[in-house]
Amino acid sequence: MGRNECWFCGVPTDGGHHLQLSLRRDMRDTFVVVGVYQRWKQLSVVVPRCRRCRVGHRIEQSVFWVLVGSAVLLGLMLLAGALAWAKLWELALVVLWVVAWLLLWWGVRQHWFRWPFLAPKPERHAREHPGVQELVADGWQHFPARP
Repeated sequence: MGRNECWFCGVPTDGGHHLQLSLRRDMRDTFVVVGVYQRWKQLSVVVPRCRRCRVGHRIEQSVFWVLVGSAVLLGLMLLAGALAWAKLWELALVVLWVVAWLLLWWGVRQHWFRWPFLAPKPERHAREHPGVQELVADGWQHFPARP
């Protein structure tokens, strides 16, 4: 796979769309009065991707955040005693809404849908890029992964 080919699908890229993966190493903890201050060296690796994969990854992230927001709203409704002021069917609609977004998100991640604008591989596949693997072998670590 060449430098100008998308790492996720192999299509030639125009160079404007890429994914930056951050790595860190040499972590140092400094104790201060209110807690621990951490310092580290940081490095970014550019992983090439095409426009289609960039859009597909953004769709996956957007669906995930709508799912999270809906689940938080459902949780707040239940904590606020929604059963006392809402009819049971109104609460059931919110639960169905959250389940629908969960299924949509899971389907996008597992490629149940053959939509032409979804990326063939998830964003976490960038960790297998040869440039990233070389740095990991040298002691660099991934930042905590995004959901």
